[in-house]
Amino acid sequence: MLQNSPSGFRRTNIGAQIREIAPTAVLVRVFPVSRSVTHLFESDFYRMLIDRRTEEEVARMVRRGFGRAADWRRAHDFYLPTETLYLTPEPHQNGYVPEDDQSFGLSLSRRIFIGRGER
Repeated sequence: MLQNSPSGFRRTNIGAQIREIAPTAVLVRVFPVSRSVTHLFESDFYRMLIDRRTEEEVARMVRRGFGRAADWRRAHDFYLPTETLYLTPEPHQNGYVPEDDQSFGLSLSRRIFIGRGER
């Protein structure tokens, strides 16, 4: 008789899924669907040059992972190391261009959701 084994079950987190297809990604910037764009950044604050299909897949993972926790009509940043979702800074604010403030614009005041389900 087969039994479910809790030790055999591993929850795959969004960050791990993204790293499978973009191993050096640190930040994902998901823009509203109407803009049809997603940017991935490496730890050196430079944007990764990846194909459109990969961008779409990563955006889908982030949107699915956070569901209704975010208003997807606005841009959001997903920081992989902490699995945290942030509201993207506006173009006139520090952090919109990630290297501006050397923090990717990850301000606590913009934090929306932590990946493990904590607000």
